[in-house]
Amino acid sequence: MSRTPQDEQVIRTVRSVLMIVILTSGSVYLIGGRAFPPHGNPLVYSLAMSWLISMTIAVVSSAIFFRVNPKLFSLADWEKQGEIYDRAGLRAFRWMLFHSPLGWINANFHLRASRADCDRLLREMNSSEAVHWLTCLVSVMLAIWCFLHDHAVYGDVMLLVRIPFDLFPIMLQRRNRGRVRRVMERPAHTI
Repeated sequence: MSRTPQDEQVIRTVRSVLMIVILTSGSVYLIGGRAFPPHGNPLVYSLAMSWLISMTIAVVSSAIFFRVNPKLFSLADWEKQGEIYDRAGLRAFRWMLFHSPLGWINANFHLRASRADCDRLLREMNSSEAVHWLTCLVSVMLAIWCFLHDHAVYGDVMLLVRIPFDLFPIMLQRRNRGRVRRVMERPAHTI
């Protein structure tokens, strides 16, 4: 029995929602329902808090960033071919997303059957990039707060955990945006 594209989208959406619910519930449980002051294992606390921060920012701002002018997220000339990102180790991160449940988090990162869907995909990438930038900013601010309030270990671990979880997705979105733009610039008959 073959699945229709609509069936595939429903499966991706259900998988995404389940993944988000499981990770959010686990994060709330692991921090014991209270975020401050930092407590428990620094790695567990940092992973849980960074997940909760990113989900809060995503829920609050994704729709706003989806509507933002795409030129705000335009690529620099040296980024357009994506070679700089290949040097940054993105292939390993991309492989991890394809082969782990982390790739299930956003069901909208899938190009549907038509070329016209490229604009929607670009807007999703822009929104995701902006969410990761904001999450990185808030996480760094939380780490600084930890440093200033005698919780330096928590601040260090927060930075070690969050920066790779934000910078690699930002670089991957920018690399993929260049790829989608190149597809959109091709004449229609070559796709």
